[in-house]
Amino acid sequence: MSQGTTTLRQRAYAHLQRKLISGELRSGSIISEQSLASEIGVSRTPVREAIRTLEQEGVLEQVPRFGTVVRKLDRRDLIELFELREAIEPFAVGQAATRATAADVRTLRDLCQEIAHLIAEVSAAGAAPLDDLQMRRLLTADLSFHLTLLRMSGNGRMVKIVSDSRLLTGIFSSRRQPHTAAVLKTTLEQHEAILRAVELDDRDRASALMLQHIRHSKAQALEAYDLDAGIDRTPSSTEQLLAELNRPPMKRKTKRPPKSA
Repeated sequence: MSQGTTTLRQRAYAHLQRKLISGELRSGSIISEQSLASEIGVSRTPVREAIRTLEQEGVLEQVPRFGTVVRKLDRRDLIELFELREAIEPFAVGQAATRATAADVRTLRDLCQEIAHLIAEVSAAGAAPLDDLQMRRLLTADLSFHLTLLRMSGNGRMVKIVSDSRLLTGIFSSRRQPHTAAVLKTTLEQHEAILRAVELDDRDRASALMLQHIRHSKAQALEAYDLDAGIDRTPSSTEQLLAELNRPPMKRKTKRPPKSA
């Protein structure tokens, strides 16, 4: 494959990713090679190659009589994607805390400030949920915050794995959840707490806060999924799930050796 073809495929891939992350292409959306090629200004070949890559990553799939569509995931898929993040991101942010530069901290602070601006806009508009443009800004700021921390860890493979999983969870759950000023404030508070731990080079606290943040997002996503699917839940079920997820493991009792006579 020539350098020019690779660059065009990368352009097509990045364009598709942006449309998926922004919510413009949602679960069940049909992908048109011709429309995408026209939007980017390339032939259909690099678009087809980008689509094939996203199919291999589990984002798109071929459906008989429909063509290529954005995957629809089930509840188990959602849980597994969050479990993957729970396994990787706390470790990564711990690594990042020991390597943060002044430029990294400024970038993370700017991304927190973007969420703060959104909170101000939503509050000024009477606390209505985010509109489509604001939603795209939130998703971009949130994803960039997490990926910046991952890049700071210095492990490129973790960046790729988590960015793929975030793409899937974003497509799957972002449109289900009502993003109000209160939801945004919680996200901002959690991001700022992680940032403070990183600034203080406190890797243990940064890791613990990231795990708590991901589990909170997981509980919200599952609650939104259940409501959308018509699964009956009590009003306090999210709080109960969060308490269960954050409960420390029980210590095993060790048997004392018998006293010698």
